Amino acid sequence: MKLILRVFTAFCIGTVITQMIMLGYFASTGSLSHETGVKVVALLNGIDISGNRLQKILRDAEEREQPDFEEILEARRLEGMNMDLRLRSQKRARDELSEQMAVLVEETQVFDGRIQSINDEIARVKAGIRDQGAIERQQTIQSLEADAAKDQLLRIYDDEKIDDVVGIIKAMPIDKRSEILAEFETEDEKDKLHEIIRRIGDGQPETTAIEQAGR
Repeated sequence: MKLILRVFTAFCIGTVITQMIMLGYFASTGSLSHETGVKVVALLNGIDISGNRLQKILRDAEEREQPDFEEILEARRLEGMNMDLRLRSQKRARDELSEQMAVLVEETQVFDGRIQSINDEIARVKAGIRDQGAIERQQTIQSLEADAAKDQLLRIYDDEKIDDVVGIIKAMPIDKRSEILAEFETEDEKDKLHEIIRRIGDGQPETTAIEQAGR
């Protein structure tokens, strides 16, 4: 391995020395030129090429157009403009998206307001229907015989709608009310009548509704 390395080193040194000798010779005779030098170097390196061809390659490499400083600046300026355009485009897209979101939020609020108005109207209509139904129920029970009216009131009471019973009785004329309440005869019926009268005295069911609204 060392022998091969030594041979290779000697060969390289020999090649360089030979080139220097030949170039010195041509220089001393006055025939050294660019073409001659190229041919010498090519031949000593085992390149089968004419001086003219090699010169053409070198000349083409030298004459290849290189961008000057102004062209570099112009290229960078154009690159900066492209970047600026991209940034502006992105900002415009973000602004448009923000505007669309704002419009969507506003439309959603308007829609929610309309839905709330509809729900309020439905609740008002339902309340009116319930009130009208309560009036008709009270008038119907009032038109019954006293014992039949008592039976209906007890059924409503047992259905855990005591406030409804109180409201119906309070809406009756005093003479009709007395006639119906006189039918409460058994101990259980008297206990229920006591609770009805107690609630009437407490101002129920109106006070209950007020208390619930204040919570």
